[in-house]
Amino acid sequence: MSLLLDTNVLLRLVVDSSDISETFKEEVESGLAVGGIAVSTITFVETTRLHHHGRIDLGCHPAVWRRERLRSGLREIPVSGDVAAESALLMNTGFHRDPADQLIVATAMLAGMRLATTDQKIIGWARRSRLLPLVDPTATALS
Repeated sequence: MSLLLDTNVLLRLVVDSSDISETFKEEVESGLAVGGIAVSTITFVETTRLHHHGRIDLGCHPAVWRRERLRSGLREIPVSGDVAAESALLMNTGFHRDPADQLIVATAMLAGMRLATTDQKIIGWARRSRLLPLVDPTATALS
């Protein structure tokens, strides 16, 4: 499985949330072993900001938390100039104005990966535009 995790999914996986299906968790574990699971660099920016503002507790310094995720097999896809440009152009397709979501979606699109998210704005846009394949991390069967 070649899959990009949205920030909300990564955070739920780390705390082993019951919101995420066991099937999805197993697929991610298998994918981590072969380098098939990734996040955008912007995910680490988002988690650092959330931690800084007290909305989440990473339990350690955000840089340490990031390194732990990467040691687990998670790949980080940097925000390139192409991703940055594509992210801004998403608004032409009706995408909302959240720059972090734009960068995550553009990363998945340019990397040719499916996106795992629970973000209803992204899901609604993807269904309307049909520009990005999604994976539902709450589903008991993955397609």
